[in-house]
Amino acid sequence: MIGHRKQIPFKKAGLVLLTAALIAGYVPAEEKKDSLAVTALRSLKIGGYAQFLAVAWDPGVDTFSLRRARLALTGEIVKNLKFKLAADLVKSPALLDAFVEFEPSKTIGLRFGQFPVSFSLESVSPTADLDMVNRSITVDTLAPGRDIGVSGRDVGAVLYGRYSVLEYAFGLFNGAPTNKVDTDSHKDLSGRVVLRPFNFLAVGGSLYRGRQTVVAGEPLVARNKEGLEAALSIKGFSLESEYIHARDDLISKAGWYAQAGFFALPGKLQGLVRYDSLDLDRAVPDDGKRVIVVGLNWYIVGKTKLQLNYEIHRLEAGGREKSGLLAQFQAAF
Repeated sequence: MIGHRKQIPFKKAGLVLLTAALIAGYVPAEEKKDSLAVTALRSLKIGGYAQFLAVAWDPGVDTFSLRRARLALTGEIVKNLKFKLAADLVKSPALLDAFVEFEPSKTIGLRFGQFPVSFSLESVSPTADLDMVNRSITVDTLAPGRDIGVSGRDVGAVLYGRYSVLEYAFGLFNGAPTNKVDTDSHKDLSGRVVLRPFNFLAVGGSLYRGRQTVVAGEPLVARNKEGLEAALSIKGFSLESEYIHARDDLISKAGWYAQAGFFALPGKLQGLVRYDSLDLDRAVPDDGKRVIVVGLNWYIVGKTKLQLNYEIHRLEAGGREKSGLLAQFQAAF
């Protein structure tokens, strides 16, 4: 879809994290007092998680896999100026996030580097925080960045903030895969606005306007998306839903999902169900997919948890495509 670009290899991603840590920690003895390096060192935080997945598909292959192993380094360089570096030791290329944030107040901030595109509730949610083992096929297929298989991330700059019940994020991005340079001068626009009239309710919308080359050297074509979202959480009960419409060149696509959850044991045992519908070409009848997921989560401590999902994939034209039992253990620190 996009022309060849030079990738950032795994070793370089590791060196980036190591170098940042050394820079933050190295200070000559006579310059330690009030130095920027000491400030960064005091605020330096390392976190991460690993996910071990077991899957049994019918039809399909039963397998074990180390799905993700991520490390993140965050810190404050000076007051209101922060950075984050994150890598996945399983993926290639390994570098996920590499950005700097300047946030003089909660009302306005500027983030630049590589990070998740400001679009969709589920797409911008950290993987470690997801209630289900997999994201919805609607978001995984249509959200910018995920539609081209790069974890919903891109290189760019975004203006964000919060005022009263309003949260916003508007940015410019390359519209290209992560860890690669852009191949055209066009920049993609993305925006997301969320209203929180009550602490238990959030409603919002997202917009994306972009261009892409399906074949290198060919003219740019449209890559436009719109999304609506809503989330409700009251006393252990949660409900969220999203609708996304996308247009890639002349092809119109759409999808939606609704997910409900309830804690049978507060903070420990959670039951979930999700219905997910995707239409890959609205002009073609019976080409859509439906996915029903039933899940159970056992939270051990913090974000360390065991997840069990049973997925049923059905075709709009009729019949079951596949079904499977997924068990995932996530260890986080």
